[in-house]
Amino acid sequence: MADMMGSALSALTSYQRALATTSHNIANANTDGYSRQNVNMAARMATNTAIGAIGSGVEVTSIRRAYDQFAVDQLRTSTSGLFREQTFAGLATQVESVVSDPVTGINSALGRFFNAAQDVATDPSSLSARRVLIGEGQALATRLNDIDSQLEAIDQDVDARMRASVDEINEYAKRIAQLNQAIVDAQASMTSGSPNDLMDARDQALLGLNELVKVSTVPQNDGAVNVFIGSGQSLVLSTTPQKLTITPNAFNPTKPDISLSNGGVITSTLNGGSLGGLLEFRDEVLTPTRNQVGMIALAVATQVNAVQTAGRDLTGAAGVDFFSVPGPQALPSTLNTGTGSVTASISDLGKLQPDNYRLIADGAGGFSLFTEPGGQAVNAADVGLSISLGGAAAAGDTFMIRPAGKAASDIRVNLTQSTQIAAASGSGVFGPGDNSNALALVGVENSKVLFNGTVSLAEGVQNLISEVASQVRSAEIATTAQNQLVEQAMSRRDAVSGVNLDEEAANLMKYQQAYQAAAQIASTANTIFQTIIDTFRR
Repeated sequence: MADMMGSALSALTSYQRALATTSHNIANANTDGYSRQNVNMAARMATNTAIGAIGSGVEVTSIRRAYDQFAVDQLRTSTSGLFREQTFAGLATQVESVVSDPVTGINSALGRFFNAAQDVATDPSSLSARRVLIGEGQALATRLNDIDSQLEAIDQDVDARMRASVDEINEYAKRIAQLNQAIVDAQASMTSGSPNDLMDARDQALLGLNELVKVSTVPQNDGAVNVFIGSGQSLVLSTTPQKLTITPNAFNPTKPDISLSNGGVITSTLNGGSLGGLLEFRDEVLTPTRNQVGMIALAVATQVNAVQTAGRDLTGAAGVDFFSVPGPQALPSTLNTGTGSVTASISDLGKLQPDNYRLIADGAGGFSLFTEPGGQAVNAADVGLSISLGGAAAAGDTFMIRPAGKAASDIRVNLTQSTQIAAASGSGVFGPGDNSNALALVGVENSKVLFNGTVSLAEGVQNLISEVASQVRSAEIATTAQNQLVEQAMSRRDAVSGVNLDEEAANLMKYQQAYQAAAQIASTANTIFQTIIDTFRR
């Protein structure tokens, strides 16, 4: 009777746990990141007798979650890629609307300016035509100022989102470290199995972290996972979270860099997730676009001024600059230890590229020049620059060269009187009806002055618009493709770990029937036992 009752009681206990697990699955059918749990049972150790082994019932050996690490890793990776593409595409679309607007974009303002120049060439003695040209010059300068201002606003938005992302990443790191601690403690108290719900919660936290930035994980024997960011810097080591901080950029303290409290600046190593999308957008779209707008401002000012100063105005005086525009910026790093200074100027407009450059002093009066970002070594003359390093720069001292600098934001019209427009030739006999220099001014629009004499001002503007539009289209296509990858990865994960309510309902009935049968066995064993007791009482 003891064997029969023991088997029945073991079955009652085991199926009670199976029913509890099934109900837990049903309750969490719509919980994000929940993995279906399965009850594994095995026969208890049998009792050996002379006639053979007599079974002693059933026991629950483990409660494990249905889990595929490969599917989960794919979901994290594809999710990180999706958020990167979504962020990149959304911001690139904003840039496209700024530079390509048919009414407020550069193209229309540039066209109106040269149309006004054509009107002056048609009637060089007309004061009204000259006033219109100065007005359109001011409108072009204002348009370039406004475009740079709008791009700066997008840049500031990127900075703000970077700061917010760092705070969120730190919260996730703290959460993952706490879950590691809870999992380690729980696993230490178990003889088998694992704390399934805690591990699901940690997986969900890791998925959320990958939405912000791509990370990698390494599991530990005690159940914890180490989390690494960037190029292998630790973010979570077992139960200890590291902290990301916002530090001032060495060349512009108003701009943020991202640092690890124990690992220095890691901004350039971060990728994936919305933060990676922000950084990639800044390097691949925003900075080049601002530099190209600045190049166009420089080219307009340089070429128009060259024509203007070669002619004579309505009074016969030599022409003066039509526009004023600042030259390249040379920004020293706050980490420099020497007293060196750098001056830079445009030596060849045609060789100028829409890049920034990092100058590194060698400590002996020389320097090396590299593209920023990218790190490609270049020669200053080959990229249209003349650079002078003065003072006592220490070896390793660094300067950021921005050729376009503040050209777009600070371009201004230098002329104040309509008579100052130099429509007449600077050579030969002067006459107020001479339009030869005005015709040369009209020709500036289509003169090949950019990219080694292969691109005109008008083409440069159109190329800028086309390039940004192409980046937007590519990002939108990539977003669609990445979204499909996420859906596929989610389907693979759900196929393994998802809760099927029909299946759970069937399990519920199966375990309920088994439980009722075990209860009947216990009742039968009790009846038999009572019969035997009653027999001996007679």
